[in-house]
Amino acid sequence: MSEQLNKERKPLVKAVNLKKHFQISRTKTLHAVDDVNFEVYPGETLGLVGESGCGKSTVGNVIMRLLPATGGELYYEDTDIFKLKGEEQKKYCQKMQIVFQDPYSSLNPRKTVKQILSEAYQVHKKDFAGQNIDELVKNLCEMTGIPLNLLDHYPHELDGGMRQVVGIARALSLNPKFIVCDEPVSSLDVSVQAKIINLLIDLQKEHGYSYLFISHDLSVVRHISNRIAVMYLGQIVEIADTDTLFAHTMHPYSIALLSAVPRVNVDKKVERIVLKGDVPSPVNPAPGCRFAPRCWMAKEECKKGLPVTLTEVEPGHLVACPFAHESAENAKNAVKHSLQ
Repeated sequence: MSEQLNKERKPLVKAVNLKKHFQISRTKTLHAVDDVNFEVYPGETLGLVGESGCGKSTVGNVIMRLLPATGGELYYEDTDIFKLKGEEQKKYCQKMQIVFQDPYSSLNPRKTVKQILSEAYQVHKKDFAGQNIDELVKNLCEMTGIPLNLLDHYPHELDGGMRQVVGIARALSLNPKFIVCDEPVSSLDVSVQAKIINLLIDLQKEHGYSYLFISHDLSVVRHISNRIAVMYLGQIVEIADTDTLFAHTMHPYSIALLSAVPRVNVDKKVERIVLKGDVPSPVNPAPGCRFAPRCWMAKEECKKGLPVTLTEVEPGHLVACPFAHESAENAKNAVKHSLQ
Protein backbone atom coordinates (compact mmCIF):
# COMPACT_ATOMS: atom_id res chain seq x y z
CA MET A 1 0.00 0.00 0.00
CA SER A 2 2.73 2.49 0.96
CA GLU A 3 4.68 1.69 -2.20
CA GLN A 4 1.62 2.44 -4.31
CA LEU A 5 1.18 5.78 -2.55
CA ASN A 6 4.86 6.61 -3.10
CA LYS A 7 4.52 6.06 -6.85
CA GLU A 8 1.73 8.65 -6.93
CA ARG A 9 3.76 11.43 -5.30
CA LYS A 10 7.18 13.02 -5.61
CA PRO A 11 9.94 12.36 -3.07
CA LEU A 12 10.72 15.15 -0.63
CA VAL A 13 14.43 14.21 -0.50
CA LYS A 14 16.30 12.18 -3.09
CA ALA A 15 19.95 11.11 -2.97
CA VAL A 16 21.56 10.20 -6.30
CA ASN A 17 24.94 8.42 -6.40
CA LEU A 18 25.96 9.99 -3.11
CA LYS A 19 29.68 9.62 -2.37
CA LYS A 20 31.95 10.53 0.52
CA HIS A 21 35.63 9.60 0.31
CA PHE A 22 38.43 10.50 2.69
CA GLN A 23 41.95 10.83 1.30
CA ILE A 24 44.16 9.30 3.98
CA SER A 25 47.38 9.28 1.95
CA ARG A 26 48.56 9.89 -1.59
CA THR A 27 47.62 6.39 -2.65
CA LYS A 28 44.92 5.42 -0.18
CA THR A 29 41.30 6.58 -0.23
CA LEU A 30 38.72 5.50 2.32
CA HIS A 31 35.37 4.94 0.59
CA ALA A 32 32.98 5.74 3.46
CA VAL A 33 29.94 6.18 1.20
CA ASP A 34 29.80 4.93 -2.39
CA ASP A 35 26.98 5.51 -4.89
CA VAL A 36 24.17 5.62 -2.33
CA ASN A 37 20.69 6.12 -3.78
CA PHE A 38 17.43 6.50 -1.87
CA GLU A 39 14.24 8.56 -1.65
CA VAL A 40 12.28 9.84 1.33
CA TYR A 41 8.65 10.77 0.71
CA PRO A 42 6.54 13.38 2.52
CA GLY A 43 5.35 12.14 5.90
CA GLU A 44 7.29 8.85 5.84
CA THR A 45 10.22 7.41 7.77
CA LEU A 46 13.04 5.68 5.94
CA GLY A 47 15.13 3.57 8.30
CA LEU A 48 18.84 3.22 7.50
CA VAL A 49 20.43 0.23 9.23
CA GLY A 50 23.74 -1.61 9.20
CA GLU A 51 26.61 -2.62 11.45
CA SER A 52 28.91 -0.08 13.06
CA GLY A 53 31.29 1.55 10.60
CA CYS A 54 29.19 0.92 7.50
CA GLY A 55 28.76 4.65 6.79
CA LYS A 56 25.25 5.34 8.11
CA SER A 57 26.11 8.45 10.12
CA THR A 58 28.36 9.70 7.32
CA VAL A 59 25.34 9.63 5.01
CA GLY A 60 23.41 11.77 7.49
CA ASN A 61 26.28 14.24 7.90
CA VAL A 62 26.71 14.59 4.13
CA ILE A 63 22.99 15.18 3.66
CA MET A 64 23.08 17.94 6.25
CA ARG A 65 26.27 19.34 4.64
CA LEU A 66 28.19 18.88 7.87
CA LEU A 67 30.63 17.02 5.62
CA PRO A 68 31.21 18.00 1.99
CA ALA A 69 30.11 15.38 -0.52
CA THR A 70 32.76 13.85 -2.78
CA GLY A 71 30.19 13.30 -5.49
CA GLY A 72 26.54 12.80 -6.27
CA GLU A 73 23.42 14.91 -6.00
CA LEU A 74 20.92 15.58 -3.24
CA TYR A 75 17.52 16.91 -4.21
CA TYR A 76 15.10 18.62 -1.87
CA GLU A 77 11.94 18.49 -3.95
CA ASP A 78 13.38 19.61 -7.33
CA THR A 79 16.43 21.54 -6.07
CA ASP A 80 19.94 20.09 -5.86
CA ILE A 81 20.99 21.56 -2.52
CA PHE A 82 24.66 20.67 -3.06
CA LYS A 83 24.77 23.48 -5.61
CA LEU A 84 23.38 26.12 -3.23
CA LYS A 85 25.51 28.74 -1.52
CA GLY A 86 25.05 31.75 0.74
CA GLU A 87 21.50 32.86 1.45
CA GLU A 88 19.99 30.10 -0.71
CA GLN A 89 21.76 27.45 1.32
CA LYS A 90 20.69 29.15 4.56
CA LYS A 91 17.06 29.03 3.44
CA TYR A 92 17.22 25.28 2.91
CA CYS A 93 18.84 24.82 6.32
CA GLN A 94 15.46 25.72 7.77
CA LYS A 95 13.78 22.88 5.88
CA MET A 96 16.28 20.17 6.87
CA GLN A 97 17.46 19.56 10.44
CA ILE A 98 19.27 16.83 12.40
CA VAL A 99 18.96 15.15 15.80
CA PHE A 100 22.38 13.93 16.94
CA GLN A 101 23.29 10.65 18.62
CA ASP A 102 24.78 12.02 21.83
CA PRO A 103 22.34 14.44 23.51
CA TYR A 104 25.01 15.70 25.88
CA SER A 105 27.81 16.63 23.48
CA SER A 106 25.37 18.09 20.95
CA LEU A 107 24.12 20.75 23.41
CA ASN A 108 26.17 23.79 24.43
CA PRO A 109 26.97 23.25 28.14
CA ARG A 110 27.27 27.01 28.69
CA LYS A 111 23.73 27.78 27.55
CA THR A 112 20.42 27.18 29.27
CA VAL A 113 17.61 25.24 27.63
CA LYS A 114 15.90 28.53 26.79
CA GLN A 115 19.03 29.91 25.13
CA ILE A 116 19.53 26.68 23.15
CA LEU A 117 15.96 26.73 21.83
CA SER A 118 16.14 30.47 21.06
CA GLU A 119 19.35 30.28 19.05
CA ALA A 120 17.79 29.26 15.72
CA TYR A 121 15.31 32.15 15.88
CA GLN A 122 18.17 34.59 16.41
CA VAL A 123 20.20 33.18 13.52
CA HIS A 124 17.18 33.41 11.20
CA LYS A 125 15.80 36.58 12.79
CA LYS A 126 14.70 38.04 9.44
CA ASP A 127 12.15 35.24 9.08
CA PHE A 128 10.83 35.74 12.61
CA ALA A 129 10.76 39.54 12.74
CA GLY A 130 7.99 40.83 14.97
CA GLN A 131 7.39 37.46 16.66
CA ASN A 132 7.90 36.92 20.36
CA ILE A 133 10.80 34.48 20.78
CA ASP A 134 9.69 33.57 24.31
CA GLU A 135 6.32 32.48 22.94
CA LEU A 136 7.96 30.49 20.17
CA VAL A 137 10.11 28.68 22.75
CA LYS A 138 7.05 27.94 24.91
CA ASN A 139 5.28 26.49 21.88
CA LEU A 140 8.26 24.20 21.30
CA CYS A 141 8.08 23.05 24.91
CA GLU A 142 4.38 22.27 24.57
CA MET A 143 5.00 20.29 21.35
CA THR A 144 7.73 18.14 22.87
CA GLY A 145 6.66 17.96 26.52
CA ILE A 146 9.51 19.97 28.04
CA PRO A 147 8.41 21.40 31.44
CA LEU A 148 8.67 25.18 31.45
CA ASN A 149 10.49 25.11 34.77
CA LEU A 150 13.48 23.52 32.99
CA LEU A 151 14.05 26.48 30.66
CA ASP A 152 16.60 28.03 33.03
CA HIS A 153 18.45 24.74 33.54
CA TYR A 154 21.73 23.75 31.86
CA PRO A 155 22.19 20.45 29.94
CA HIS A 156 24.19 18.83 32.76
CA GLU A 157 21.20 19.32 35.08
CA LEU A 158 18.95 17.18 32.85
CA ASP A 159 18.79 13.41 32.47
CA GLY A 160 19.73 11.79 29.17
CA GLY A 161 16.17 11.42 27.93
CA MET A 162 15.26 15.07 28.58
CA ARG A 163 18.49 16.23 26.96
CA GLN A 164 17.52 14.35 23.82
CA VAL A 165 14.03 15.88 23.92
CA VAL A 166 15.72 19.30 24.01
CA GLY A 167 17.76 18.23 20.96
CA ILE A 168 14.55 17.23 19.17
CA ALA A 169 12.87 20.52 20.11
CA ARG A 170 15.86 22.45 18.77
CA ALA A 171 15.60 20.55 15.47
CA LEU A 172 11.90 21.44 15.25
CA SER A 173 12.38 25.13 16.05
CA LEU A 174 12.42 26.24 12.40
CA ASN A 175 9.53 23.93 11.46
CA PRO A 176 11.50 21.75 9.02
CA LYS A 177 9.91 19.20 6.72
CA PHE A 178 12.80 16.71 6.79
CA ILE A 179 14.77 15.54 9.84
CA VAL A 180 17.80 13.26 10.01
CA CYS A 181 17.66 11.22 13.22
CA ASP A 182 21.21 9.95 13.72
CA GLU A 183 20.86 7.09 16.22
CA PRO A 184 18.85 9.35 18.57
CA VAL A 185 18.12 6.63 21.14
CA SER A 186 21.26 4.46 21.08
CA SER A 187 22.71 6.03 24.25
CA LEU A 188 19.45 5.86 26.24
CA ASP A 189 17.83 3.24 28.47
CA VAL A 190 15.18 1.05 26.85
CA SER A 191 12.27 2.69 28.68
CA VAL A 192 13.52 6.15 27.67
CA GLN A 193 14.05 4.94 24.10
CA ALA A 194 10.35 4.08 23.90
CA LYS A 195 9.35 7.57 25.03
CA ILE A 196 11.60 9.25 22.45
CA ILE A 197 10.41 6.99 19.62
CA ASN A 198 6.75 7.55 20.52
CA LEU A 199 7.39 11.30 20.66
CA LEU A 200 8.87 11.23 17.14
CA ILE A 201 5.92 9.19 15.85
CA ASP A 202 3.36 11.53 17.45
CA LEU A 203 5.11 14.60 16.04
CA GLN A 204 5.17 13.03 12.60
CA LYS A 205 1.44 12.25 12.70
CA GLU A 206 0.59 15.77 13.86
CA HIS A 207 2.93 17.79 11.64
CA GLY A 208 3.79 15.49 8.73
CA TYR A 209 7.57 15.41 9.21
CA SER A 210 9.72 13.11 7.09
CA TYR A 211 12.53 11.22 8.85
CA LEU A 212 15.72 9.50 7.81
CA PHE A 213 16.11 7.32 10.91
CA ILE A 214 19.65 5.97 11.27
CA SER A 215 20.19 3.09 13.68
CA HIS A 216 21.90 -0.25 14.17
CA ASP A 217 18.94 -1.52 16.23
CA LEU A 218 16.57 -3.34 13.89
CA SER A 219 13.80 -3.65 16.48
CA VAL A 220 13.69 0.14 16.91
CA VAL A 221 13.83 0.74 13.16
CA ARG A 222 11.04 -1.76 12.57
CA HIS A 223 8.79 0.09 15.01
CA ILE A 224 9.19 3.55 13.49
CA SER A 225 9.97 3.03 9.77
CA ASN A 226 7.73 2.77 6.73
CA ARG A 227 10.62 1.53 4.61
CA ILE A 228 14.09 0.26 5.49
CA ALA A 229 17.42 0.55 3.65
CA VAL A 230 20.17 -1.89 4.66
CA MET A 231 23.74 -0.61 4.33
CA TYR A 232 27.00 -2.54 4.17
CA LEU A 233 30.49 -1.08 3.84
CA GLY A 234 29.39 2.23 2.33
CA GLN A 235 26.72 0.89 -0.01
CA ILE A 236 22.98 0.20 0.27
CA VAL A 237 22.34 -3.47 -0.46
CA GLU A 238 18.57 -3.70 0.01
CA ILE A 239 15.54 -1.38 0.27
CA ALA A 240 11.97 -2.50 0.92
CA ASP A 241 8.82 -1.79 2.88
CA THR A 242 9.33 -2.69 6.53
CA ASP A 243 6.92 -5.64 6.47
CA THR A 244 8.39 -6.92 3.19
CA LEU A 245 11.97 -6.70 4.43
CA PHE A 246 11.25 -8.73 7.56
CA ALA A 247 8.99 -11.25 5.81
CA HIS A 248 10.90 -11.70 2.55
CA THR A 249 14.53 -10.70 3.07
CA MET A 250 16.56 -11.29 -0.09
CA HIS A 251 20.13 -9.99 0.24
CA PRO A 252 22.46 -12.43 2.04
CA TYR A 253 23.76 -9.70 4.37
CA SER A 254 20.23 -8.60 5.29
CA ILE A 255 19.33 -12.22 6.02
CA ALA A 256 22.31 -12.56 8.36
CA LEU A 257 21.56 -9.21 10.00
CA LEU A 258 17.93 -10.09 10.72
CA SER A 259 18.88 -13.50 12.07
CA ALA A 260 20.78 -11.73 14.86
CA VAL A 261 17.77 -9.75 16.13
CA PRO A 262 16.90 -10.88 19.70
CA ARG A 263 13.52 -12.63 20.02
CA VAL A 264 11.13 -12.21 22.96
CA ASN A 265 9.71 -15.71 22.56
CA VAL A 266 12.29 -17.86 24.36
CA ASP A 267 10.38 -21.05 23.57
CA LYS A 268 10.93 -20.59 19.85
CA LYS A 269 14.48 -21.52 18.91
CA VAL A 270 15.97 -19.32 16.21
CA GLU A 271 19.25 -20.31 14.58
CA ARG A 272 21.54 -17.40 13.78
CA ILE A 273 23.72 -17.04 10.71
CA VAL A 274 27.29 -16.56 11.88
CA LEU A 275 29.28 -14.74 9.23
CA LYS A 276 32.82 -15.97 8.76
CA GLY A 277 35.81 -13.93 7.74
CA ASP A 278 36.74 -10.31 8.35
CA VAL A 279 35.03 -7.21 7.02
CA PRO A 280 36.97 -5.99 3.97
CA SER A 281 38.78 -2.68 4.27
CA PRO A 282 36.93 0.36 2.90
CA VAL A 283 40.33 1.71 1.81
CA ASN A 284 40.64 1.28 -1.96
CA PRO A 285 37.99 -1.49 -2.04
CA ALA A 286 38.27 -4.15 -4.69
CA PRO A 287 35.71 -4.17 -7.52
CA GLY A 288 32.71 -6.44 -7.26
CA CYS A 289 30.45 -7.20 -4.32
CA ARG A 290 31.91 -5.97 -1.03
CA PHE A 291 30.04 -8.66 0.89
CA ALA A 292 31.46 -11.47 -1.23
CA PRO A 293 34.36 -12.39 1.16
CA ARG A 294 31.81 -13.19 3.91
CA CYS A 295 28.92 -14.42 1.77
CA TRP A 296 28.02 -18.12 1.82
CA MET A 297 26.52 -17.76 -1.67
CA ALA A 298 29.41 -15.90 -3.33
CA LYS A 299 30.41 -17.12 -6.77
CA GLU A 300 33.52 -16.41 -8.78
CA GLU A 301 31.84 -13.61 -10.72
CA CYS A 302 30.97 -11.88 -7.42
CA LYS A 303 34.63 -11.69 -6.42
CA LYS A 304 36.03 -10.90 -9.86
CA GLY A 305 34.18 -7.64 -10.32
CA LEU A 306 30.62 -8.33 -11.45
CA PRO A 307 28.87 -4.91 -11.38
CA VAL A 308 26.52 -4.76 -8.40
CA THR A 309 23.69 -2.23 -8.46
CA LEU A 310 20.34 -1.91 -6.72
CA THR A 311 17.79 -3.68 -8.90
CA GLU A 312 14.04 -3.90 -8.40
CA VAL A 313 13.36 -7.62 -7.99
CA GLU A 314 9.70 -7.09 -7.11
CA PRO A 315 7.53 -3.94 -6.77
CA GLY A 316 9.21 -1.60 -4.29
CA HIS A 317 11.87 -4.15 -3.32
CA LEU A 318 15.41 -3.30 -4.47
CA VAL A 319 18.35 -5.64 -3.93
CA ALA A 320 22.04 -5.30 -4.86
CA CYS A 321 22.63 -8.98 -5.56
CA PRO A 322 22.26 -10.81 -8.90
CA PHE A 323 21.41 -13.98 -6.99
CA ALA A 324 18.82 -12.38 -4.69
CA HIS A 325 16.11 -14.92 -5.45
CA GLU A 326 18.44 -17.74 -4.50
CA SER A 327 19.35 -15.98 -1.23
CA ALA A 328 15.91 -16.31 0.30
CA GLU A 329 15.62 -19.96 -0.74
CA ASN A 330 19.05 -20.84 0.61
CA ALA A 331 18.79 -18.98 3.94
CA LYS A 332 18.08 -22.20 5.86
CA ASN A 333 21.10 -23.89 4.31
CA ALA A 334 23.17 -20.87 5.32
CA VAL A 335 22.21 -21.38 8.96
CA LYS A 336 23.44 -24.97 8.84
CA HIS A 337 26.62 -23.93 7.05
CA SER A 338 27.40 -21.21 9.61
CA LEU A 339 27.02 -23.64 12.51
CA GLN A 340 29.42 -26.25 11.13
